[in-house]
Amino acid sequence: MPSESTRDEPLFGDFPPASSEEWRIAAEKLLKGVPFGKKLISRTYEGIDLQPLFTPADISGEGADSQFPGFPDFRRGGQVLGRAGKTWEVAQEISYPTHGEYGAALRHDLERGQTAVYLPLDMAVRAGLDPDQSDSEHVGKGGVSITSLNELVQALEGVDLSRYPLYVEAGQSGPIFLAMVSALLAHRGKSAGAIRGSAGVDPLGTLVRDGILPTSLDGAYDEMFCATRWAVHHAPDVRTIAVFSSPYHNAGANAVQELAFSIGTAVEYIRAMLDRGMTIHDIARRVWFTFSIGTNVFMEIARLRAARMLWSNVVEAFGGNEEDQVMLIHTRTSGFALTQVDPYVNMLRTTTEAFAAAVGGADSVHVAPFDEIFRTPDEFSRRIARNSQLILKGEAHVDSVVDPAGGSWYVEWLTDALARKGWALFQDIETRGGMAQAVKGGYAQGLVESTAADRREGSEQRRDSIVGVSVYANAAETPLDARPVDREDLHRRRSNTLKDLKESRDHGMETAVRGCLARLHESAPADVLASIIDAASSGSTVGEIAGAWRSARRDQPATARRLIERRQSEAYEELRGAMSGFVERTGSRVRVFLAAMGPVAQHKARADFSAGFFAAGGYDVLASGGFDTPERAAQAAAASGSPIVVLCSADDTYPAIVPPFCALLRAARPDVTIMLAGYPADHVENFRKAGIDEFVHVRANVVEVLRSLAKRIGVTA
Repeated sequence: MPSESTRDEPLFGDFPPASSEEWRIAAEKLLKGVPFGKKLISRTYEGIDLQPLFTPADISGEGADSQFPGFPDFRRGGQVLGRAGKTWEVAQEISYPTHGEYGAALRHDLERGQTAVYLPLDMAVRAGLDPDQSDSEHVGKGGVSITSLNELVQALEGVDLSRYPLYVEAGQSGPIFLAMVSALLAHRGKSAGAIRGSAGVDPLGTLVRDGILPTSLDGAYDEMFCATRWAVHHAPDVRTIAVFSSPYHNAGANAVQELAFSIGTAVEYIRAMLDRGMTIHDIARRVWFTFSIGTNVFMEIARLRAARMLWSNVVEAFGGNEEDQVMLIHTRTSGFALTQVDPYVNMLRTTTEAFAAAVGGADSVHVAPFDEIFRTPDEFSRRIARNSQLILKGEAHVDSVVDPAGGSWYVEWLTDALARKGWALFQDIETRGGMAQAVKGGYAQGLVESTAADRREGSEQRRDSIVGVSVYANAAETPLDARPVDREDLHRRRSNTLKDLKESRDHGMETAVRGCLARLHESAPADVLASIIDAASSGSTVGEIAGAWRSARRDQPATARRLIERRQSEAYEELRGAMSGFVERTGSRVRVFLAAMGPVAQHKARADFSAGFFAAGGYDVLASGGFDTPERAAQAAAASGSPIVVLCSADDTYPAIVPPFCALLRAARPDVTIMLAGYPADHVENFRKAGIDEFVHVRANVVEVLRSLAKRIGVTA
């Protein structure tokens, strides 16, 4: 038995070290002629080549080994003790359309693990409109319809805002809701200095998402300045400048673009506030970043680390001190990655995304309920989403480690690569006049649209897997009840509530409202927030306040080309939706017969591939045993009655099989669509002449093939 000293000695000395070059030579031998770069190097949508192996040499000279949490460049976080000093906040968004539903759900969730109040407002309120001023499709969409102080009081009844941070996603109504929250606190006998959180505005993000602002960009910056200046003096722990990456992320942007656009947007706001007389010290501490987190775990971890690096550099360049350079990051799991088909898989996606956010150092996290894209989440889906975070804390103990990803050669290298590419794109934007010009001129949108097209091609060719949708699809899935909201009824009810509110004002209240709105119309920038607080306290609505405030400037709304938000799975969902419609009309799904020729080893791979290919479109796949002759295969295919038949075998057998199979099957079923599994390039034209209509292969665009088939066989018009 070895002694204690012998047991403690490392064993590495007994084995000669292998160099990276020796490993590469050994790997190439196993590849049997396949080029190393083609097989083992992966290129990302960010234009980054991922190596199969990373060593200390990959990060030498980049400074990663000299960084510590809590010190510039803050890639490892803004706190010396990291997660061990302060865990992230569970900041679940609750997107119920009315303040009553929202308040009940919020109080329920705060008792069960939620640690922050996140209040998303609907599209109408974000634009500064009351329900009766807005289209019905915008009322209650994307958040809560709250138009008065009384409704805000009811929504937050029983919630101690000195205990829970409050994050209000209010669009261009952020300053108005900051004032409303201040009025609410005054109603409770507390000052605005007691709260922390955000009521920030992101004019450029709104412009990209909606294509229009309710005011000019300069007007939006004036509103941002009024709120920020007020917060400096009255609510020092409230952030009033927001930067959202979600308009870009949900339109298909890559991580580098999100980084550069977020930093570029923040720089635009810094300059606007400096021009209005503020200091970098006051500005930087009022900026709140929100990043959408995708499914690529390591890329997302590295992106958050790179974001802190770039922000630190920017604030330092403007003269900010180390405390000013600390970035506050909220994250929400990806809307781009959510699927309506096989939606329970969303629980797994969002868990990995939340893990990436936590390990990457997010300060607060929202995990999307699995069904949020097609219905209002209920208590069950909210609980599962919330508990995903609680498990990461209480069972996985992710928050017990200062910097879980720190020191990983791969993560450190990827962080540096993202930071360099993000900084280069940011500088490119700066040379073009800054982020506002990049948005108004459509440059930023063009970059995102190009990446989105690449992503779409990757998804439709199944290079990028969408589990449960493009791969491992369950064609027989029973869709969940969508529980649609009756927008017209909600609009009518909210408009009537607003009418009742205004009609309930007696002469004294009406006089007070009119007086407050008139003073607001005439207020100097330094006094605007105080005037809005007075107006909110008097009973004025969001629409009345926004109208009075903005009418004084008479500026024209800013416009830009909007980015269209599309989820990665939408094309496949359209195919599945068409098949569902076919089932409703006919009572059954379209059948595909797989005519597998020869022994299992000869046909199984292509038969399995073909089954998955058609399952992605909702087809009912009938697999057959291995036939020993084309005649028997054709007879079985004809007898199946399937309108689509796929011949599955090996390339070297096809020349002898294809002509007789097609001739026999076409004679028995002239209208059948015959497809071949594989793409034997030297024989494609001859096989088409023999009767093959289409090919099922790894380079095929699955969506285009299935869309064409759906038209041919009558699934779609």
